[in-house]
Amino acid sequence: MKTTCLFALASLMTVSSALAVTIPVTSGSIVVDFNAAALASVNIGSDPNIGGLILEEFFRGNEDRNRTRDQIMADHIVPNYTAIPATSLKFEINGTTVTNLAGRTRQPSTFSYDPANVTGTATGEIGLTGVTRFIGDFTGVFVLGNFTFRHDPTRGWMFVNWFDFANVPAFETANVTVTATGGKLIITGDVTISQEFDMFFLPGDHGKGVGNFRLETPLDTSPTAPPVIGPAGPSIASSGFTIGVNGKGNAIYQLQWSSNLTNWFTVGPKVNGTGALIQWTDNGPPLTPSAPSSGGLRFYRVIED
Repeated sequence: MKTTCLFALASLMTVSSALAVTIPVTSGSIVVDFNAAALASVNIGSDPNIGGLILEEFFRGNEDRNRTRDQIMADHIVPNYTAIPATSLKFEINGTTVTNLAGRTRQPSTFSYDPANVTGTATGEIGLTGVTRFIGDFTGVFVLGNFTFRHDPTRGWMFVNWFDFANVPAFETANVTVTATGGKLIITGDVTISQEFDMFFLPGDHGKGVGNFRLETPLDTSPTAPPVIGPAGPSIASSGFTIGVNGKGNAIYQLQWSSNLTNWFTVGPKVNGTGALIQWTDNGPPLTPSAPSSGGLRFYRVIED
């Protein structure tokens, strides 16, 4: 988790004619929230007491870019082979060029669209940085990543895998909403098992919902102002204390507290920003050792990633 806010530059808009606008997508991100129970229930393996797919590692950003294929298969960011949270997985959108280490096939972004008709004019693909590694009722690990996000005229939006199983759709989507305003593209929807994965790995699971996603590109070429952070709701004198942040879309936020501004502790889970107000309330246990009104100094900070 980074303590410095990250701000992406927006895609440039070029006018191709008096009536058509073409916008390339070369920055932004896709945040995926997998449903751990749904992943565990997919049809793989033979032991019903062992989950089908359990997220064991997520390589994001430089954790992904700076690793070879063999390192992605073997390295541990989280010690041992154990389940990690399957939500708030942030895949960064690649630019028009990428640099790959040995055995990697991360893809550049070649995608563009007319905001007046996104699905009807979408061409190319959106390259993503981020790799998921799963364990489960099988031998070894199962890795999906180097995704491209593609629109197929007959199948809709898909996450296409390029890690080992090159150019194979891993996930399809459902209940998709597309909005394009002011140079910003937002696509949201559900993540489902693809027909290819149903055929080769997960028989009978085609179309099964395993999570949701939100794609968002920047609005313009100006850096986004830092989020406004401050108390909202009950005061420190009452039994609880509420703090709010004007969350940016596709950023991920984590509240922390400290009694000395040196040692910081997390409060609650990470929260995905959607452009609306996010609030946390500290009522003491189990999130913090005692109620804020019990005395002593208590400081709060919000980490944006």
